[in-house]
Amino acid sequence: MPYQKKTILAILQELNNTIYLPAIQRKYVWKEEQMEKLMDSLLLGYPIGTFLFWKVPGKVINDKGYSLYEFIKNYHERDCAINPHAPKPITKEKIHAVLDGQQRLTTLFIALQGTLAMKMPMKRWDNDNAFPKKELYFNLKSQKRNEEEEITYEFKFLKEEDIQKDESKLWFKTKDILTIKTEVELMQFIIKNKWENDNLIVKNISTLYKYLVVDEIINYFEIERDSIDEVLDIFVRVNSGGTVLSKTDLLFSTIVSHWDNAREKIEELLKTINKYGEGYRFDNDFIMRTCLFLLDFSIYLKVETFKKDNVFKIKERFEDIKAAIITMVGFLDEWGFRSENIISYNATIPIVYYIFMGGKLDNKSKDELRKYYIIAQLKQIFGTASNTALNNIRDIMKGKTDKFEMAELQSLRFVGDRTFQFDEEEIDALFDLEKGAYTFMVLTLLYPNLKFAMQTFHQDHMHPYNDFKDGNLEEKKIPKEKWEKWKTDRNKLANLQLLEGKENESKNDTPLADWLKIKENRENVKYLPENISYDLKDFETFMEKRKELMKEELKKILLSK
Repeated sequence: MPYQKKTILAILQELNNTIYLPAIQRKYVWKEEQMEKLMDSLLLGYPIGTFLFWKVPGKVINDKGYSLYEFIKNYHERDCAINPHAPKPITKEKIHAVLDGQQRLTTLFIALQGTLAMKMPMKRWDNDNAFPKKELYFNLKSQKRNEEEEITYEFKFLKEEDIQKDESKLWFKTKDILTIKTEVELMQFIIKNKWENDNLIVKNISTLYKYLVVDEIINYFEIERDSIDEVLDIFVRVNSGGTVLSKTDLLFSTIVSHWDNAREKIEELLKTINKYGEGYRFDNDFIMRTCLFLLDFSIYLKVETFKKDNVFKIKERFEDIKAAIITMVGFLDEWGFRSENIISYNATIPIVYYIFMGGKLDNKSKDELRKYYIIAQLKQIFGTASNTALNNIRDIMKGKTDKFEMAELQSLRFVGDRTFQFDEEEIDALFDLEKGAYTFMVLTLLYPNLKFAMQTFHQDHMHPYNDFKDGNLEEKKIPKEKWEKWKTDRNKLANLQLLEGKENESKNDTPLADWLKIKENRENVKYLPENISYDLKDFETFMEKRKELMKEELKKILLSK
């Protein structure tokens, strides 16, 4: 069957009517810039790619219970980012399910029929005002002024009240062009707005009308199959040839072809765990790999791994898998881990496995699990060849549910000769770490009794960061040749402590010597060297002595017994 053609206007009228999305499709992921660039390409007359549709009788969809989804028209990054189910049963004799072209068609639907609400930078997700509703506008005075400019036709998602009066721009609501039925009506519209003498405006709105209403620029090919398995094979072949879909997206498509509501189940789980505490960034890849790990399947993310029997077992045990994952995320929150101080999400999978297998969760085992998680990241066990690392860890853990002990893992060796064991040289190297996720992990080992789930703790500079400004160092008569080193060292482990957020804010830039004059501070601070000066001029001595105290404690925690 040859390629067929339609106008953009015609194809939009069929979305959510006779054109839907199959369950194997991923969610919408394009950003505003991509959407606006697609519109520019359209008006330039550039090809926007072909589309692949699965033509299937409505009766087949109904009889076999295949799930279809609607296109999103009014996209909201928080509240409407997941495609809703299509109505059941399908009443049309024939429908089309989009196998290739979902992102482009969704973009056209939002841009020319709906609205867009993306989160504004630096705004909270729970703030409704962080998601202003915008529509696509076209600057009818668009023109490319030089060859270096990437965009010829300027499109922008805007709120109507944000359109500023600017003689160089004339913003036109793009979707309004679809209400014009004929070229005569177009000319009447131009005359009505008194644009007939402006050649640029006339050219631009005529070009818009041509490509959105008149020309058949949507090229699509139909395939007719009754089996979702055959369709999946075509889908994978088409999408794996380029970079349109990631490997994870393709594998996820394999799962949903065998498990009808997998998408909803996994999206619901991700939403639950990513909103836990102060928030995380778990993704589909993590969920799929965890399912394989827990059920003792191969954890290599390949299409053949997700064969029908394996997917059925995942579906059968998913509620147990879900419960174990949520419990693990609760531990992360309890241990003080947030998205900004997590290096490896894969390192959490063995923790989920221990929970899933019914492992004893007394305080000793939980302390050991926390220790495992921190060391796994500090030693970068999952930095490369993470599948091999996971396989080796699972082999050791099988059948051991009475307790969890780090010692069981210390015989393992990983890529780059990494192990879970520390020696004194490696402990020394921890003191060269600068403030960040890794220093936070070490500090949680050194401050094991803090209640992270109850309050937020910050990494505080004991000698305040701002004490190391040039003017202050000069005033304190610190030799200039030491300035750069001191500025680096102020961010290192020996000058850091964990303080509750409010306490850290109150301490702020208070010099250490003054802060320690408060009895409560002096009594509660940990690893404070005695009988030395806490003035900034004695910073080097303070760092050396505090390192000794912290190192002794880390040796007790990290060195093999």
